[in-house]
Order: sequence, then structure tokens, then C-alpha cells
Amino acid sequence: MPGFRRWSKSKFDKNPTGTFKLLAAVLVITFYLIIKEFEDPTVRFNGSVPKYGAKIQCEHWTNGTGRADEEKADKVREAMKYTFWKYRENAWGSDDILPVSGGSSSSRNGWGAFIVDSATTLVLMGLWDELALSVEHIVTVDFTKTDDLVDPFETTIRYLGGLVSLVDLYDAGVIPDNAVSKDARDAILQQAVALANALGPAYDTPTGMPWPRVDFAQSKGIADLPSVSSQYAKYENPVIGPARAGSSILENRVLTRLTGDPIYAQNATLAWAPLVWSKWYRKYNGMIEAPIDIITGAPVGRQRHWDGGHDSYYEYLMKITLLAPTFDPYLSRYREKFSLAAGSLRNHYASRSASAPDHTMQHLFLARDDDQWFLNKQSHLACFAPGTLLLASKAYAQENLGIFALALLEGCRHTYDSTPSKIGPEAWSWIPKFGYDEPIYSPTTHREKEEWRASGFWSTDARYKGRPEYIESLFYAHRITGEARFREWAWDAFTAMEKHCKAPYGYAQLADVYKVELGQWSGEGEGRWIDMQESFWAAETLKYLWLTFSDANIASLDRWVFSTEGHPFRMIR
Repeated sequence: MPGFRRWSKSKFDKNPTGTFKLLAAVLVITFYLIIKEFEDPTVRFNGSVPKYGAKIQCEHWTNGTGRADEEKADKVREAMKYTFWKYRENAWGSDDILPVSGGSSSSRNGWGAFIVDSATTLVLMGLWDELALSVEHIVTVDFTKTDDLVDPFETTIRYLGGLVSLVDLYDAGVIPDNAVSKDARDAILQQAVALANALGPAYDTPTGMPWPRVDFAQSKGIADLPSVSSQYAKYENPVIGPARAGSSILENRVLTRLTGDPIYAQNATLAWAPLVWSKWYRKYNGMIEAPIDIITGAPVGRQRHWDGGHDSYYEYLMKITLLAPTFDPYLSRYREKFSLAAGSLRNHYASRSASAPDHTMQHLFLARDDDQWFLNKQSHLACFAPGTLLLASKAYAQENLGIFALALLEGCRHTYDSTPSKIGPEAWSWIPKFGYDEPIYSPTTHREKEEWRASGFWSTDARYKGRPEYIESLFYAHRITGEARFREWAWDAFTAMEKHCKAPYGYAQLADVYKVELGQWSGEGEGRWIDMQESFWAAETLKYLWLTFSDANIASLDRWVFSTEGHPFRMIR
């Protein structure tokens, strides 16, 4: 039946007794949660705070740092309006606009990814005219039909998360009745249900871990095509990383709360159960080894890190303890697993850079490993970690995590501050100060050596893709510490994006954050810009920038949990 994770005996099920026990345990817990958490799915938010730790947001703002900086907030709001209306005028209904040429792209199944993903940003900014246009589109989309294969991970975080967050924002009174009607609210929820039901076959595996793709036409999960994921084609069964298995729990729990139907929370809980309750040996406590076989649940590789492909699993381990009811043993388990993983990250993957000839300061970055190889490289995606660690430091009253988080955030900031554009690259490497005389990665080209000499790191991918992770962590740092410097850093980043990324039809990605002078590219931005604007630019980057400059009571971290795509969900205790 649609939306139900069908359980069937499989020739791949190597341990049916153990699997059945895990399934039974999850079912019992899920139905208990339904009774305790979702007995009244229409209940409005009552302002309660999570059980663990103290209040999350700063309680003692000084010098007005908790009040809105109206001038800066308005500048970001204008950037959002520019982004929306250029899309509206040139690419309405498509997934994305091409910001340089004015063309359109539909790489997210053609349902209007920008419209759905950006709608919660419109709500928080109070852009009601724009929101009305978005809702008008959202309620007419057939989310069960597409000509392309569906990625359950991206579809959940961008589409499903955006839909259920809109309903949550309405129910909390953030959206006024004259902006969105009750009938429209109900229609949006039905759209979320239809989409979640269509995604149901993704969870139809012996382990519960999702298929990499779903064929909506045949209502079944399938493996990645080799052309999509060639590095995984060598394995006997389909494999995925921790982020794809473990990043649906927030969205689906909220949908269960809104509908009273347990199936959505059940599917998402089963999906990450093989990670949270893994029986496989791990080199470091709490650190998932991947990729993972979705049929057997066994790790078929030994990649360990908090970077892309693994990142949001750890993020959701922490955030579920804020969103979900205060219930043991599951929430205690999630908290314990996150704390173990954060400890392992700090002890084994935090890497301080060595001094360089023209840059004697040292910075903290996040490395990774693959089997026995310690890899001294980090991507922009890993800059989410400071924000998540800061949340945990307050929620779990673990001050050491906060100190660690701020050191990592300063490292991310250094990558921005060191480039001519004042925007950080997509990925970089450094020479570790401790432990490795001959690291895996060393600067080899003339350019790499010059970058290393000047800043103590060098770019391995010099693009900027409009990513939000650094800004996201600045938002958390400002809301949690109350320090004005994080607003200053956010403003530095925004002014750089406004200067270098603003294109005729939106905000383009940068081909090279080190090349910003005239003569370094030809023509009207040719070679300077990449003609792409991902929906997360509006869903996250601009949202977190605006929230950083807005009043601290808007979307308070004591009342809302943000998904990995920046969609806010109500905390319900």
C-alpha cells in the first residue's frame, strides 16, 4: 500500500531473527510515541522548552545585540525579493532559474523546487504577496507524477520539509489568516501526505534503509544508475551514505504529528535504526563507517567523517532530541550516540594547520579518514558542524563542545577572510601541525603553494555554490553566544556575495573565489559565474543571513528546530 514500508522475506536477509527483533522494538516505540506525542495533532505550540540542558538562546543580551539590525536585515530581505521576482518573471514553475542567462532548470523532478523550498523564508520575512503566489502553485502540483527518478533524500529535505514546515508555521500563528487560508493550509498538508506516500517504497528494504532512488511510475525503489553514482557501482547491492539514511526523521515525525498517522515516523525511525543501533565494529565511538549496504546493513567501506554524505545524520541525531518528546530510552540513545560522535570528531578529526611562511596563525579544520588513510581535506559542507555542536553545548550543558565549535567556526571564517572575494571555496586542504610529516595532500602546483604560503591552506575546489553552512553556523553562534562579532562576519559574507554573485537574473555561483579582478575573466561575467542557483540559496543562505540580523525572538531556538534545509519545525514536548 502507498506510504507503507512493506515487509517481505528477502533472499538478502541474512539475519531474519535479529531484523525482526529490531522491527518489533521500533514498532512498539513508535506506537508509544504516537500515543504520547501525537494524541492531539492540532495542538498549538505552548512555548515549552526541551528537557535536556538550559535554554538554548542567549539569555543576557548586551548592547542591543539581540534586537534587530533593521538596515542590514532589510538589505538581505531585498536580496530575497530580487531572487524571488527574477525567478517569478523568468522561470516560474521550473525547479531553478539560471541566474546568468535567465533560462530554467528542472533537476528536482519538475515540481518547482525553488517555490517549495523558499516558501518558509518568505514566511519568516513577512513577504506575503510572494508567499500567496507560492502557495497558489504548491496546492496545484501533482507530487506523485514525474518523468524522472526521485531522490528520497533531496525530495524529503527540500520538498517534504518545506511543506510540513509551512503547516507548522501556520499552526503556530506565524502566518496570518489573511495571507494563507485554513483551506490552503489543509491543502498543503494533503500535498505533503501525497508526497510522503509516494516516497513510501523507498523504505521497502530488508533493513529499512532507503533505496537511493524511487521510480514513482512503478512505485518501487531502485539502485542509483551507474552514471549517477559510479563510485558505488562496484558493490553487489545498492549502497548509501549515512546522510541519505539518517536525514528524514525530523520531517517525517512532524508529518506524523500533523496527521496522527504513525507510518511516517515509523519509516524514518527504521531508516536510521541500522546506524543508531549498529552491530558492526567501529574504529571510533559513534562514527559511522560507510558506504553501507542497504540490503544487509553492513558497511562496505571505511569512510568516516562529518563532511558531505555523512553530515546531516549527525545533525539529526542532535536535533531529534530537541524536536521529539522527552522519552527514554530512544532520546537518551540519540543523545548518547551524538555525544560519542562529537567526542570522536574532536579527538580524532580536528586538525590544526601548521604555520605557513607568510601566515603564522594556526586554524582548526575537520579532516576525514578512509580506511587507514587520514585525509587532510574539508569541504564547505562541514562548516555546518560548529552550529550543531553549539546547539548541543547548550542543550546538553557540555561547555567543551561550545569551545570546540567556536574554534571550528573561526577556521571556516578564515577560509572566507583569506580569498580576494571574501567568500570561502568549496573545498580546501592544509598541512597538519601534528602527527603527519608527509600528509596525504600537499600543495603541488604553483597556485596551491602560493595560497598555502599566504593563508596556511589551499583550495582544492575554488568554486562557491551559494552554500549556507558557514552562514548557518554564524546564525547559531550569534543566537547562542550573543556576541556581536558573528553579525559582523555575516555582514562581511553577505556584502561579498552581493558584490560578486549578483547576476542579471538571480545570484550565480562563482567559478573561482580567488578571481575577482577585471581581466581575470572575459565578457559580461563569462568565466566568472556558473549559471546555476540552487534552491538552498533562498531556503537557507538568505534565511540564515536575515535571521542573524533580525530580532532574536523571531524563530527562537528555544521554540523551533531547523531542518538540514533550513525549514523550522515546532518543538512539542
